[in-house]
Amino acid sequence: MSVSTTRYVRKPLYVDAVRITRSNFEKVTQWCHGEIQETDVGKKFIFIDAHNPINPRQTKGFIGDWVLRTNRGYKIYTNKAFSESFDEIKPDKQLDVVTGSEEIMVGITLNEVVAMVQDGRLPIPPLPAVVGNGVHEAEQAV
Repeated sequence: MSVSTTRYVRKPLYVDAVRITRSNFEKVTQWCHGEIQETDVGKKFIFIDAHNPINPRQTKGFIGDWVLRTNRGYKIYTNKAFSESFDEIKPDKQLDVVTGSEEIMVGITLNEVVAMVQDGRLPIPPLPAVVGNGVHEAEQAV
């Protein structure tokens, strides 16, 4: 008996990520809208309101951990979990036409929109067809 299969790949998850260090601890706290808290033994961490955390640890960022931002919110990954789950994207300078890390909509940057268009998560409607002399069909009908 033969079964016909089709091959699939999991859609990529694009994130903006920053590793927490002693020198950027407060800036990262502000960036992810977190709150500095302490453990029972006085160890500081960044508490965040994580989007759909799998466990409470994903709400607590210690030095050496990574804070990830997606279009749905923030999450904490340990260095080991982060390095096992994510690879850095090396931009292709020839294809990197548009760049921008500023938010263009609430919670989404220009870079994220470009990535969503490139991987098909954000379709762009086709432009009107152009007919002779560079005139669009709609204009020619007038």
